[in-house]
Amino acid sequence: MNKRIIGLFIALCAVVCLHAQGTRSLKISEVVTCNTDGLIDEYGRRGAWIEITNTSWGTVNIHSCYLTINRAALNPALSVPERISLMSMVPKGDARTVLKAQERIVFYADGQTNLGTLHTNFALDASQENFIALYDGNGVSIIDTITVPVIGENQSFARLFAENKDEADTWLILDKEDVTPGSPNRGQAEKVNKVAEWKAKDPYGIAMSIVAMGIVFGCLLFLYIFFRSFGKFMEYSGKLARVKAIRKIHESAVKVAVIAKDGKESRGIDMETYMAVIGMALHEYETDVHDVESNILTIMPEEHTEWNSKDNAMREWPK
Repeated sequence: MNKRIIGLFIALCAVVCLHAQGTRSLKISEVVTCNTDGLIDEYGRRGAWIEITNTSWGTVNIHSCYLTINRAALNPALSVPERISLMSMVPKGDARTVLKAQERIVFYADGQTNLGTLHTNFALDASQENFIALYDGNGVSIIDTITVPVIGENQSFARLFAENKDEADTWLILDKEDVTPGSPNRGQAEKVNKVAEWKAKDPYGIAMSIVAMGIVFGCLLFLYIFFRSFGKFMEYSGKLARVKAIRKIHESAVKVAVIAKDGKESRGIDMETYMAVIGMALHEYETDVHDVESNILTIMPEEHTEWNSKDNAMREWPK
């Protein structure tokens, strides 16, 4: 039972986190405070309205989010129920609150929530500045806020989204002929939407699938060629190292054979001395501690060593 409860709690947290991440892409994009000759609601009436845009390329559901014009909601000392009481919630169960990529939704700020999902419990005042805040469904996290200046009749305060995320968005006051509820704002609409254009040309996603598979197979081919070439290189390096080792052993064996032949011809003179000389020569060759001099023998007579005795003994050997 405990495992089921923990699993249910984790799933619930994941859903909440995903919802929070999605709602972060919601932005207030256009506001009209005095509408006498523009957009009409479901009942054929005109009034102030607020447009919200899903700026992401995924689907976002705005239900359970909150809109407010009350600055008192910014007070961090408020409890969640107290803050929610100052807001207007977007109800659940309306398909219009599910915003697809780059889609917009318009809420009528007329203070009449009894008229439907898209109507708020507050009204905008055209004679003064209007503070508007969009809160996440937890009633704590602020998604977006703006302050709409006093604008003229049928004008809108519109947002022009920056192409670069590091740049700030631009707000414009648009005249009646440029007001676009539910559509990209002036300037934004002039920019070519490459995704929408691609979707129009390839409605079934065939070209997109071909391009995607081409990229995947291209990457796989590149990896195959790379690892194949790398394997060949390592194989060649290993063979080259073995050839060098065999060649070195062969050269050492030739030197030993020559020394052994000389010892045999010298009638077996002190084989221990020969073996010591051979061992010392191989040691110096392998460790590379001797001076690298071509055909030059270094003799240091100042210091007497046992090698001098061996040399004298060899010289005094009777013929």
